[in-house]
Amino acid sequence: MKKIVAVFVLVIGLVFFSGCLSTPVVRESAEGTLHSHFEYSVGWSPSQGCYERVTGYVYNAGNTTFDAVQLNLNLVTRDTGTIRDSQSIFIGPVGAGESRAYETRLDGECTRGYRVDFAFGK
Repeated sequence: MKKIVAVFVLVIGLVFFSGCLSTPVVRESAEGTLHSHFEYSVGWSPSQGCYERVTGYVYNAGNTTFDAVQLNLNLVTRDTGTIRDSQSIFIGPVGAGESRAYETRLDGECTRGYRVDFAFGK
C-alpha cells in the first residue's frame, strides 16, 4: 500500500512540475468582418500525454454570409519557431451576425513551451 501511495504522489508531482499545466492564453484574430476569439491551454491525459486544448468561436460582424469558413491552427515551439502540430478545422457557412464554436487538440510534448498561431483558410 505504501508503494502505491508513493508512486501516486510521484506521478502527481511529475505532472504538476513538468510544465504540462498552465493558465489559458486568450487571443483574438480578425480578417475583415470575420473574427475569431480563442483560448488555448496545456492539458494532459494518460493516453495522449501533453497537448494544447484550443477552444473558441468565429463571429461574422458583417452583413454578408461567408459560405466556407476554415481555420488553420499551428502549434509552434517557442524557442525554435518550428511547427509541432497543425490542424485545419472546417467551420462551414457563417451568416451575418452569427457565431460558430469550435474545439480541438494539438499534440505537444510536456517539456516544451508552445504558442498557437491562427489563420483563416481561403
